[in-house]
Amino acid sequence: MRPSSSPSDGLPGGLLGGLSGAPDVDAELGDPALLRAMLDVEAALARAAADAGVTPPAAADAIVAHCHSGRYDPVALGRAADAAGNPVVPLVRELTAAVPASARPWVHVGATSQDVLDTALTLVAVRAHDPLRRHLDAAVDAAARLAAAHRDTVMVARTLGQQAAPTTFGLKAAGWLTGLADARDRLRQAAAAQPAQLGGAVGTLAAFGPA
Repeated sequence: MRPSSSPSDGLPGGLLGGLSGAPDVDAELGDPALLRAMLDVEAALARAAADAGVTPPAAADAIVAHCHSGRYDPVALGRAADAAGNPVVPLVRELTAAVPASARPWVHVGATSQDVLDTALTLVAVRAHDPLRRHLDAAVDAAARLAAAHRDTVMVARTLGQQAAPTTFGLKAAGWLTGLADARDRLRQAAAAQPAQLGGAVGTLAAFGPA
């Protein structure tokens, strides 16, 4: 269970660490965000299993009630992940211990740790989309302003570090603009996909019964 205070806040050496350098984006990529996403996946799995008649509804409710990130310590989970190979294994162990005994057989039912981790990482990426998109929008606008303002500003071009024919700073900024706009389009497409993974221990979904 989570101690009264935890030093983890997405800092280097944690589950993910700071990946983007922008505080609002890193807030969606740090240890608390990944922990929240893994627990969201476990809660969604419990609900879906109950809807499919695999898990007793009361057990699913108990599991969902304990899928709150404030109950768990991402620092301790990160340390335990060294032995387990990923943080899902110790998280499931703690979640199982936390729920009533009648619900324990149904925690993480039918899933493998890779299912939970891969889906949680997708959730983390999707949740980071909005702040990252705002930064890209600002960068696109800035590059567009530079391209317009400096369309006639002559500068030395370079090729392999050597002076080349003259160009304009506006054209250089337009190149930045094109790259940033393309990245924004690809980000929008990736966020729209939102894939999830559920295959079970050997990818057969055998724990859920015959197809």
